[in-house]
Amino acid sequence: MARKTKKVTAHQACQPELIAVAKMDAGLRAAGASLRSLAGAKTTKAEKALKKHNCVLAPLFGPSEERVEAAVAAQAPFAMAPLENLSGFYKLSAPDGDVEDLQKELLDNDLFEAVYVKPPVELPEEALDVSDKVNEMVAAPDVPPPATPDFIARQIYLDPAPAGVDARWAWNQSGGRGTGVHITDIEGAWRFSHEDLIERQGGVVGGVEFNDVGWRNHGTAVLGEYGGDENPFGVTGISPEAICTAVSHRTLGSAGAINHAAARLNAGDILLLEMHRPGPRHNFQLRGDQRGYIAVEWWPDDFAAILNASRRGIIVVEAAGNGAEDLDDALYDTPGLGFPAGWTNPFQRSNRDSGAIVVGAGAPPPGTHGRNHGPDRSRLGFSNYGALVDAQGWGREVTTCGYGDLQGGGDEDLWYTDQFSGTSSASPIVTGALACVQGMARARNRPVFTPDELRNALRTTGSPQQDAPGRPATQRIGNRPDIPALAGSLFGVGGNRRSAAFRREVERWRPLEMRAFIDISPELVASHSTFVLQQALVSAQPVTANADGILSKMAIMFRVSSLAGQAIEIAGPVGGARYRWWGSIAADGLGRLFVDEGFSSTGSDKYDLIAEIRGVDTRFAFDQTAQQYRPV
Repeated sequence: MARKTKKVTAHQACQPELIAVAKMDAGLRAAGASLRSLAGAKTTKAEKALKKHNCVLAPLFGPSEERVEAAVAAQAPFAMAPLENLSGFYKLSAPDGDVEDLQKELLDNDLFEAVYVKPPVELPEEALDVSDKVNEMVAAPDVPPPATPDFIARQIYLDPAPAGVDARWAWNQSGGRGTGVHITDIEGAWRFSHEDLIERQGGVVGGVEFNDVGWRNHGTAVLGEYGGDENPFGVTGISPEAICTAVSHRTLGSAGAINHAAARLNAGDILLLEMHRPGPRHNFQLRGDQRGYIAVEWWPDDFAAILNASRRGIIVVEAAGNGAEDLDDALYDTPGLGFPAGWTNPFQRSNRDSGAIVVGAGAPPPGTHGRNHGPDRSRLGFSNYGALVDAQGWGREVTTCGYGDLQGGGDEDLWYTDQFSGTSSASPIVTGALACVQGMARARNRPVFTPDELRNALRTTGSPQQDAPGRPATQRIGNRPDIPALAGSLFGVGGNRRSAAFRREVERWRPLEMRAFIDISPELVASHSTFVLQQALVSAQPVTANADGILSKMAIMFRVSSLAGQAIEIAGPVGGARYRWWGSIAADGLGRLFVDEGFSSTGSDKYDLIAEIRGVDTRFAFDQTAQQYRPV
């Protein structure tokens, strides 16, 4: 069968995005080039700049600031942590030649804290070596047979670990085909009419697609990996019973697309970000080899949109990017021109954590489809890497829909490939694996897993990364998922069953769960390798207890910056009884603490929750107006 790698056409390109962030105390309201400030700030200077450059200013995340605020407020009661206020983000449209001048003029006033340019999101297609490009396949001219063969034997990534993620095991579990899980892919275009993407496909639900075969091939290939129909021909997706939809960033912009897609999803659903863009390595310039391209969360508006989605319990899977970048490099600590003054590098989760699961690209087993890309699960040369990256998927030789090098002809609906590549092919593999375990949770009538739970399970299970010449495993792209091990960790099989059960119980109690913030200074943290904190926590009404007095429904938010990224166990004697809690601390120091075992020995009709930390007595009562717990 013919295989070609000659580029035949230039693909349609996205445009740069000019983003402004208003100072929150200004209470800015925008209508085209007209501005007003609820706080009475002067707007004349900014209005003159907008009119001078024939620029329109509009809220980035909705039709008006009030609607954006209302949307966030409606989501807040169901969020696991406070949501970002998105009403201060704006998109600006201006002639290309005026962008830099407009940026300078808007920064030189009291209304905006940030004005920055985002390079275009690019179609991932090039590689560092021109002889080994990524996703440059061209459809074979051969007329396809009357009936498409079954290509599932070529989908080795479905097989048991270590070669695959063992989707076949998941399919034998109730819900293990991703049943009931909604996955939305964000990129440029798709072919939802493909013969192998008929069942459970919801189509494009936001944005306007590119009318371009390159973008369509890419999106179609992504869909086929996790959502390919289960039938006797073509490919079968890792999670074939998941509901698949898509949002195009072409007209919405990357952050706008993320927010639009997240608004249609619920906790436990999955949002896949198939995007990367030029970073600071080469001064944000577009390049044919895509060196220096990075994950989108580095930009403030993308980070805010991802953060709000993940805090609502949506699982955001983000491609690390194909720029061959070390994301731990200090280069990324320097903010982009016009970034907010308080911006910190999100690639260092000790600074702040978007909640996304970031995916790198690993080599498939040598000999797959007769080709060799290095040791199995070693980092592929184009893949970004670093402490940020949580897991890896196949970055080469992925058999799926689209492109036409495996089966071609003149009809795109019959095209298949077995050379889909990049962090683009890796991320859908992780997405499908997560959909399988989320479907299993739903089938067991248990709460779906949270972003933190899934990220921690991916990092602590799976087939480990391996060294390759010049690409040691210290250049982290993480483990390849192993669904049975992943499920074992999450459901407690072979792991901490009691902790997992109580975490699910807490999630089941949402949105009425008790929560509070407890700030623990480093001086109050016990310094030993097991990260055991000796704390005493006493709870009274309305936390419920079973007949044995075991507290089964409580969750406390807490922050321990010195233990960022660690799993912890907290225990402490109180009033002759012993309490135990299990929890984890995310990279930004923000964590959740769940009751694991405990017997109530103290009651109170005045306070709903009492937290005693090394003698520091912090009390919380429920504020009926604010519908949250406040310190008293």
